[in-house]
Amino acid sequence: MEPGEYLSALRADGTAVLEAGRKGLHPDVPSTPGWTVRDVIAHLGQVHREKAHIVRESLLDEPPGRPEAPSDDELLEWFADGLHDLIGALSVADPHTKVHTWHDPDQSVGFWIRRMAHETLIHRVDAELGHGSHGPVDPILAADGVDEILDVFMSGHPPWAEVNRSSVVVELRCEGKSWRLRLLSWSGTSPRSGRAFEDEAGFEFERDDAEPNAVIRGSGDAMNLFLWGRGSADGLTVEGHPSVLLYLRDLAAESTG
Repeated sequence: MEPGEYLSALRADGTAVLEAGRKGLHPDVPSTPGWTVRDVIAHLGQVHREKAHIVRESLLDEPPGRPEAPSDDELLEWFADGLHDLIGALSVADPHTKVHTWHDPDQSVGFWIRRMAHETLIHRVDAELGHGSHGPVDPILAADGVDEILDVFMSGHPPWAEVNRSSVVVELRCEGKSWRLRLLSWSGTSPRSGRAFEDEAGFEFERDDAEPNAVIRGSGDAMNLFLWGRGSADGLTVEGHPSVLLYLRDLAAESTG
């Protein structure tokens, strides 16, 4: 997807968040237990303003903290202003400009253009679910979201880890895209924190032509929302052992917090 497509999605989904907020701020959100619609909007507004600050100032280090969200009476106007500010900052910045991100392989404005589109999509779904159901999700954007969550959030292992690669290869297919994953586990002690890890679940992208043991098919929206814990597996089909679905969802939950 191109930067302009991400920004259009960011604008549309941000507007839908506002619409959900106007229906009421205090319903519980089933996809984020313990949060209300207000909590979702406050969180997303804080993220938007923090990222706008990073991009506008070309920060190379993480800001010290996120801005406080205002009271209920001012929340929606505050959110709308922050959304407008973020879109403006991302629209005029060169996507190749180096800025701070939490993803070491990509320290660029382009990372935040993509990430903010998907962050806003997922929390738009949250805000709408607080009122019973969510609106349609663009399957092309959603398929890109599958790519993002697999590559940026879920894949790989620390460079210091001892890796045990399994014989299980899983292929995911949606919207003309496919990802082939080899399941693995890893162990080791972090040289930075001293924390020990043992038999942590994971996967890496399979670069060879190994035949998959299981194939998961579905629409981009069904697959993306399932991995993010915002939808069931009802829209997905599995050829092979169905436990791979639970494995990937558990790994996604662990990877995204």
